[in-house]
Amino acid sequence: MPVIKRYPNRKLYDTESKRYVTLENIAQMIQQGTDVLVLDHESGDDLTNLTLSQIIFEQEKKGSGLMSRSLLTNLIRAGGDTLEQVRRTLLSTLHAGESLPPDKADSASSEVSPLQRIDEVFQDFLTTLNVPTARDLRRLQSQLDELNTKIGDLLAEQQEKEQNDPPSALANAPDHRQ
Repeated sequence: MPVIKRYPNRKLYDTESKRYVTLENIAQMIQQGTDVLVLDHESGDDLTNLTLSQIIFEQEKKGSGLMSRSLLTNLIRAGGDTLEQVRRTLLSTLHAGESLPPDKADSASSEVSPLQRIDEVFQDFLTTLNVPTARDLRRLQSQLDELNTKIGDLLAEQQEKEQNDPPSALANAPDHRQ
């Protein structure tokens, strides 16, 4: 894990590659799957969370839309323990499957994988933050498909009616005007 030292002038130095890096360089490392540790050069304090927050801020400032407004708002409302709660919930969900009796664990694991359980818990968490989830989008798509089918049926019915109805009496009435 690369150790990044942050100096008082806000410069960031990668001790592994022995070069100065930017927030964007650190973001690229993280996107490539590398964890980093950011330490204050003078005090040795861990500044990783602060640096990651700055990366998110910079990406938002550039308009990349990394996080939705509702997610950011709800994270602030929920307080600092929010992501820690997610981590604990996910871990407890995984351990819950391990603590089942062997006969129940086999049937539970054949029905739902640990990743599916994590996904469900995470989607439940996002729902509590009032953030739309993939599950919500699937439900909305299903409702849209259903509505489109009903509209199509109604239009077909109306078109069939118009073709089968005889012309109105007014259209066939002789013209008595002189």
